Amino acid sequence: MILIKIRSTPISVPIQNFLRGASVAVLWLWLTCKPALADLPTVEPPASGGGAGLMGQIKGYLQDAIVLGGLIAAAVAFINVALAAIQTFSEVRNEKATWSKFGAIIVVGVVLLVTVIWLVGKSASIIL
Repeated sequence: MILIKIRSTPISVPIQNFLRGASVAVLWLWLTCKPALADLPTVEPPASGGGAGLMGQIKGYLQDAIVLGGLIAAAVAFINVALAAIQTFSEVRNEKATWSKFGAIIVVGVVLLVTVIWLVGKSASIIL
Protein backbone atom coordinates (compact mmCIF):
# COMPACT_ATOMS: atom_id res chain seq x y z
CA MET A 1 0.00 0.00 0.00
CA ILE A 2 1.36 3.32 -1.02
CA LEU A 3 0.49 6.38 1.01
CA ILE A 4 0.90 9.75 -0.54
CA LYS A 5 1.44 12.58 1.85
CA ILE A 6 0.11 15.89 0.64
CA ARG A 7 2.08 18.81 1.86
CA SER A 8 0.06 21.54 3.37
CA THR A 9 0.80 24.44 1.13
CA PRO A 10 -1.18 27.63 0.90
CA ILE A 11 -2.77 26.36 -2.33
CA SER A 12 -3.74 22.87 -1.14
CA VAL A 13 -5.63 24.06 1.97
CA PRO A 14 -8.30 25.95 -0.03
CA ILE A 15 -8.63 22.97 -2.37
CA GLN A 16 -9.10 20.61 0.59
CA ASN A 17 -11.72 22.94 2.06
CA PHE A 18 -13.48 23.11 -1.30
CA LEU A 19 -13.50 19.32 -1.66
CA ARG A 20 -14.81 18.89 1.88
CA GLY A 21 -17.60 21.41 1.27
CA ALA A 22 -18.42 19.86 -2.11
CA SER A 23 -18.65 16.39 -0.60
CA VAL A 24 -21.00 17.66 2.12
CA ALA A 25 -23.13 19.40 -0.53
CA VAL A 26 -23.30 16.25 -2.68
CA LEU A 27 -24.23 14.15 0.36
CA TRP A 28 -26.93 16.64 1.36
CA LEU A 29 -28.29 16.71 -2.21
CA TRP A 30 -28.31 12.90 -2.39
CA LEU A 31 -30.18 12.60 0.92
CA THR A 32 -32.79 15.20 -0.01
CA CYS A 33 -33.53 13.54 -3.35
CA LYS A 34 -34.38 10.19 -1.80
CA PRO A 35 -38.10 9.52 -1.16
CA ALA A 36 -39.20 9.76 2.45
CA LEU A 37 -41.30 6.58 2.25
CA ALA A 38 -43.43 7.79 5.13
CA ASP A 39 -46.67 6.05 5.99
CA LEU A 40 -48.95 9.06 5.67
CA PRO A 41 -52.46 8.90 7.09
CA THR A 42 -55.40 8.85 4.73
CA VAL A 43 -57.45 11.99 4.21
CA GLU A 44 -60.54 11.96 6.40
CA PRO A 45 -63.81 12.25 4.52
CA PRO A 46 -65.98 15.29 5.30
CA ALA A 47 -68.44 14.97 8.16
CA SER A 48 -71.39 15.45 5.82
CA GLY A 49 -70.42 12.49 3.65
CA GLY A 50 -70.66 14.22 0.31
CA GLY A 51 -70.63 11.06 -1.81
CA ALA A 52 -68.03 9.09 -3.69
CA GLY A 53 -65.22 10.47 -5.80
CA LEU A 54 -63.40 13.75 -5.82
CA MET A 55 -66.44 15.89 -6.61
CA GLY A 56 -68.36 14.25 -3.76
CA GLN A 57 -65.55 15.08 -1.35
CA ILE A 58 -65.40 18.67 -2.60
CA LYS A 59 -69.18 18.95 -2.14
CA GLY A 60 -68.90 17.56 1.41
CA TYR A 61 -66.11 19.97 2.32
CA LEU A 62 -68.12 22.92 0.96
CA GLN A 63 -71.11 21.85 3.05
CA ASP A 64 -68.90 21.66 6.12
CA ALA A 65 -67.50 25.11 5.32
CA ILE A 66 -71.01 26.57 5.11
CA VAL A 67 -71.91 25.09 8.51
CA LEU A 68 -68.65 26.46 9.94
CA GLY A 69 -69.55 29.89 8.50
CA GLY A 70 -72.90 29.70 10.32
CA LEU A 71 -71.16 28.91 13.58
CA ILE A 72 -68.82 31.85 13.06
CA ALA A 73 -71.87 34.09 12.45
CA ALA A 74 -73.37 32.85 15.74
CA ALA A 75 -70.11 33.61 17.56
CA VAL A 76 -70.00 37.11 16.08
CA ALA A 77 -73.62 37.70 17.16
CA PHE A 78 -72.77 36.55 20.69
CA ILE A 79 -69.77 38.89 20.85
CA ASN A 80 -71.85 41.84 19.60
CA VAL A 81 -74.58 41.20 22.18
CA ALA A 82 -72.00 40.94 24.94
CA LEU A 83 -70.30 44.19 23.86
CA ALA A 84 -73.63 46.03 23.70
CA ALA A 85 -74.58 44.76 27.16
CA ILE A 86 -71.22 45.81 28.62
CA GLN A 87 -71.46 49.25 27.02
CA THR A 88 -75.02 49.78 28.25
CA PHE A 89 -74.06 48.62 31.75
CA SER A 90 -71.22 51.13 31.73
CA GLU A 91 -73.65 53.86 30.70
CA VAL A 92 -76.01 52.84 33.51
CA ARG A 93 -73.17 53.00 36.04
CA ASN A 94 -72.29 56.51 34.78
CA GLU A 95 -75.98 57.49 34.97
CA LYS A 96 -76.20 58.16 31.23
CA ALA A 97 -78.78 55.38 30.67
CA THR A 98 -81.50 53.67 32.67
CA TRP A 99 -81.78 50.12 33.93
CA SER A 100 -84.77 49.58 31.63
CA LYS A 101 -82.54 50.26 28.61
CA PHE A 102 -80.04 47.72 29.97
CA GLY A 103 -82.83 45.16 30.45
CA ALA A 104 -84.12 45.79 26.94
CA ILE A 105 -80.62 45.24 25.49
CA ILE A 106 -80.32 41.95 27.40
CA VAL A 107 -83.77 40.69 26.32
CA VAL A 108 -83.26 41.64 22.67
CA GLY A 109 -79.77 40.14 22.75
CA VAL A 110 -80.99 36.84 24.16
CA VAL A 111 -83.77 36.67 21.56
CA LEU A 112 -81.24 37.44 18.82
CA LEU A 113 -78.85 34.76 20.04
CA VAL A 114 -81.58 32.12 20.32
CA THR A 115 -82.78 32.99 16.81
CA VAL A 116 -79.30 32.85 15.28
CA ILE A 117 -78.49 29.54 16.96
CA TRP A 118 -81.86 28.09 15.87
CA LEU A 119 -81.31 29.23 12.29
CA VAL A 120 -77.78 27.77 12.24
CA GLY A 121 -79.15 24.45 13.49
CA LYS A 122 -81.91 24.44 10.88
CA SER A 123 -79.52 25.32 8.06
CA ALA A 124 -77.08 22.61 9.16
CA SER A 125 -79.82 19.98 9.11
CA ILE A 126 -80.95 21.15 5.65
CA ILE A 127 -77.44 21.32 4.19
CA LEU A 128 -76.25 18.05 5.68
